[in-house]
Amino acid sequence: MKEQNTTNQNQTDNEARKKLYEQYVREANDRIKSNQEGQDKMILTLSASLFGLLSIFLKEVPNTCYAIVILFLLSGLTLITLTSTLFSFYCCKKGNIKDIHYAYKYYIEEKEKYFDKESLWSRIGNICNNVALISFTLLLIAYIVMVCYYFIIK
Repeated sequence: MKEQNTTNQNQTDNEARKKLYEQYVREANDRIKSNQEGQDKMILTLSASLFGLLSIFLKEVPNTCYAIVILFLLSGLTLITLTSTLFSFYCCKKGNIKDIHYAYKYYIEEKEKYFDKESLWSRIGNICNNVALISFTLLLIAYIVMVCYYFIIK
């Protein structure tokens, strides 16, 4: 009788773990889809608006050393922002897939070491997101400086 209770308890635990795993997979897949849609919209918006502004500055700003440095800075920051955004999307997608694998190891195979384990892809994706945020902030600051210096002050 005691053996049967233990078997029933194990089956109940296994079913609960399977349900938790399936829920985790659904949530991870939703994150992947949401991340992809958000990144696509952001990349299109950023690239169109920033390159549009840059082309305006190329026509209106005089050819001075300061202006050339600022324009190269704007171009470089735009490139860093877009590249890190694209790379972060790729890494986060790979990270979510790897995290699903870790969830399988934890929930189904009952390996405790996989609880709260974050994949290297996820960490790289987070770093790329931070780089994109910082470079975009610097890009906006550089645009503000350029606009203030050449269009408001002069």
